[in-house]
Amino acid sequence: MPSIKIIVNPRTEYYPEGWSFGNNPVYQEIVDYTGVKLTTHWEEGAGVVTAQKLAADLAAGTLPDMFATGGLFLEQLIESDAIADFKAIWDATASPLTVQKKRYPDYKWWKQTLRGDKLYGIPFVYGPAYVDFDTEAFVQKQGGYLAEYSEWLGGELLSGAEVVDLVAHHYSVGPRLLLAIMELRSNWVTGSAGQVSSLPLGYNGGGWDLLSRQLAWAADELNRGYYDWRGRGIAPLSWPDGTVSHYPPDLNAATAGLYYFFSLDSDRPGWEVLVGDGPGSFREAYRQLFGDPARYAVEPLIPADTAIPELVLPWARGEDWFYTGGPHGAWSEGSAWAAVDFVPDEGFLGCQAATSWARAAAGGLVVYSGTGEVSLDLDGDGYEQTGWVLFYLHLATDGRVTEGTYLKQGDPVGHPSCEGGFAESTHLHFARKYNGEWIAADGPLPLVLSGWQFFSDGKEYDGTAVRGGEERVAAEARDHSLNGLRTDR
Repeated sequence: MPSIKIIVNPRTEYYPEGWSFGNNPVYQEIVDYTGVKLTTHWEEGAGVVTAQKLAADLAAGTLPDMFATGGLFLEQLIESDAIADFKAIWDATASPLTVQKKRYPDYKWWKQTLRGDKLYGIPFVYGPAYVDFDTEAFVQKQGGYLAEYSEWLGGELLSGAEVVDLVAHHYSVGPRLLLAIMELRSNWVTGSAGQVSSLPLGYNGGGWDLLSRQLAWAADELNRGYYDWRGRGIAPLSWPDGTVSHYPPDLNAATAGLYYFFSLDSDRPGWEVLVGDGPGSFREAYRQLFGDPARYAVEPLIPADTAIPELVLPWARGEDWFYTGGPHGAWSEGSAWAAVDFVPDEGFLGCQAATSWARAAAGGLVVYSGTGEVSLDLDGDGYEQTGWVLFYLHLATDGRVTEGTYLKQGDPVGHPSCEGGFAESTHLHFARKYNGEWIAADGPLPLVLSGWQFFSDGKEYDGTAVRGGEERVAAEARDHSLNGLRTDR
């Protein structure tokens, strides 16, 4: 069994009488769960001595192995207060629970915060955790108002579960997450018609009372918190009394997204209940529907060695198109700035479908083909929730490739138009996902098409494309030297 050192500050007033690291009631539980034996470091020093040792190791680059251990394991140890509680590390990593307690938690409290009840175990994006999840079957089994609900959407009568799945697909937010919030806010999942709130997600915006609108609002705001934390930059939480709260630095994006979402219509005491662990909390609602969220966790969602696929500009070799929209939301404003826009060189089209074809930027399997959109699964396993997926939006019905078709790089996908989503003129909206997460065009896994790398200028739709010494600028123009791109490789 591997062994790592963790920092322990042995000031006895912080621990129960007779405590030692090895005889703590849940020490063996941690060892069994993580498969890692924990040993101590700097035990002989306390207070200022410990801080001095930390400073020396920081300067020398010789921090204990604990600080090189990432992922869920590190988050669990931070949350359970198993790492140092001295100020230099405390302020940087402590959870709200730890900050409030300011002492080693007793056995019952520690056990409750170890893993199963934590926000970060909850699959947030519509990723691998949802490959085998049947929303319709789950909703019908619960027998609540949602099981009876139906809504006309896009010319089709959809069941409540189908509406949930459609929103999950578009925003790439997990159905379990949406259902748990719905249950918390309105009791729609398990409650009968006379027991539910009229607003399934609790949003009071005018004209947004339909389930599809409520879910769209919730999914977009959840995404806003998630992807702002991912790198766009996130503002402190603001409360009605004029105070603010800063996010703890040890959060992951899923927790940040939920913290942000529940802050939107709450004061701070109400928010603390919602993100807590007791009655009326999101965690309680989730556990009552789905049990321990850790059973669904996929960590890491994006492994450190993930490679970007080799992609070409999504039109025919030798054709000129124009780069009209820099990095912006893949689906609505809250999602990652994963999408870029292009228009073919056919003059002003208005909303008339183009004659040019949008084509496959790489080979793959079409796993979704619906109003205006196509999802192309590059690993060919048949799931949009796993691996790399290319997303095409605003494709005309006439000529759009059908679901289940295998495409080679360069094969036709569809004709750009105004169909699907929101569009004021004909164009192609192009984005990528990996394991269900929208991948920012200008990020650690950059968008590169035929050697052109796409950059954001810090504002939606503003950006550049660079290849070697050439640069193109996203613009509502048709100027070959300014924003023209040709597929030549």
